[in-house]
Amino acid sequence: MQNAKQYITETDEGYELYIALDNVMCAGVAVESISMYIAKEAEDDYYCDGDLAVTWSMEGLQNDESARTAGMLLLRNLHSEDDVTKVMGEFYWEGAFTDDLRCILAEKGFTTANCVHTSEWGMQDEGRASYDAYELADEVRSIMRNTVLA
Repeated sequence: MQNAKQYITETDEGYELYIALDNVMCAGVAVESISMYIAKEAEDDYYCDGDLAVTWSMEGLQNDESARTAGMLLLRNLHSEDDVTKVMGEFYWEGAFTDDLRCILAEKGFTTANCVHTSEWGMQDEGRASYDAYELADEVRSIMRNTVLA
């Protein structure tokens, strides 16, 4: 297990969690990174606080323009047979990456990894899967506060 703080950067507005990934696959595509913005105080930016993003590569995938409605999965033509819609569905509806995501976060030192789950109203988009990670956001704040106080 690693020290989770190495994946967190402090900004004026809050904290940024970023984990670059190599050689990680899901649904036949490369998973590139895990990232999240965390407000310094939970009540400061509740809307996007806890929205963890997993980016994945669309390279080589067929993307049917008729399936696209603002790119988000819930608005796409889910009857489309294009590759991008299928992969988005694997991340979102099937939870194909959820267990791997939890394992990666735990390996990186995050104790709340098992609390992360697919987002019912997340910002799913082409090349991006969204997960609810409110407990992880609280953990990041705690890590950063304890580091400053130590």
